[in-house]
Amino acid sequence: MSSAKHDITSQKLLITGVTGFIGFKSLLIALERGYAIRAVVRNEQSISQLAGKNSLIYEGHKKGILDFVVIPDFLACDNWRVVLDGITSIIHIASPLAHESDDYERDIISPAISMVTTVLEAAANVPSVRRIVITSSCVTLIPFEWNMAPDSVRLYSASDINSDPQKPYGSAMEAYWASKAYSRIATRDFIEKKKPHFDFVHLLPSVVFGPDERIPPSGSVDELLKDNRAAVLAPALDGSTNSSFPFVGVPVHVADVARAHVDAVDSARIPGNTEYILSSDTPEGVVWDRDVAAVAKKYFPGEVQSKLLPLEGTLPCIKWRLDGDATEKAFGWKFIGFEQTIRELLAQYLKLKQNANQ
Repeated sequence: MSSAKHDITSQKLLITGVTGFIGFKSLLIALERGYAIRAVVRNEQSISQLAGKNSLIYEGHKKGILDFVVIPDFLACDNWRVVLDGITSIIHIASPLAHESDDYERDIISPAISMVTTVLEAAANVPSVRRIVITSSCVTLIPFEWNMAPDSVRLYSASDINSDPQKPYGSAMEAYWASKAYSRIATRDFIEKKKPHFDFVHLLPSVVFGPDERIPPSGSVDELLKDNRAAVLAPALDGSTNSSFPFVGVPVHVADVARAHVDAVDSARIPGNTEYILSSDTPEGVVWDRDVAAVAKKYFPGEVQSKLLPLEGTLPCIKWRLDGDATEKAFGWKFIGFEQTIRELLAQYLKLKQNANQ
């Protein structure tokens, strides 16, 4: 760990994935703290869209604290020296998501590994870069087959890793799990073999949800019911957003995931070449149906009675015991609990519903 004090004014962060759920919140927190930032976007249109979503982004861009670089194809970028000029830390959040394909290796596995190795190799040529914070995932702790015969007794820590994902992949989700494991392994291998002048921090979030600050009050419920939020809210709704597969009962608030990404830039606080689980309510986790319904009844009894929250959906749950203590000790703060996380998400859902009906 560095003994030097972390001086925000001497730092400039490069953040990828800023149009996404975690990346957007990470960008806001970094701006709130006063960091100079270069944000990577795929097209010019994203710049005006981001500025229109939050005054911090608009003002930061206007004042020159925040600048943008457009990279349409991450893997085809040939001017990384320019992109990384003056950058002291990289927060690399962008990664391919699970999507159906006739070639999982080509469309999910290879791009995920290439995206992380591209960033590592580019940083190795730029002496100013001292740290790379990378979004990994708790799915890298276990093989996909674990879901079919889960070990719900063992406590899993950040030292666990699925070191040999099994092929062939039976679904896009299974390929996604493998891609995250391979990317984590690739980063470790790169640091070990190349011994670059920078270090890394891997962050391993569990099921990330909470309110989405990208959606304006005039936005639609459909925007909110995307990704895993539809499934997580299912127990409070009418069954139309039920997931076709069970979820592990390990929640984490998006604000904590974003905060951890920005905190991890500080090498005086977080040691290098380390990995941390990001998950609340550890080690026992939650039971989605029981706990979502309990929060709905506690905080929104009128909406439950009026059937605005009918409590007719379901989200089957797999128990997965995770170690969150090591993270809380290292970062010096407690995770936001599930109750507050789901309460905030339900509140946003109801507000969007109400606005749509006015």
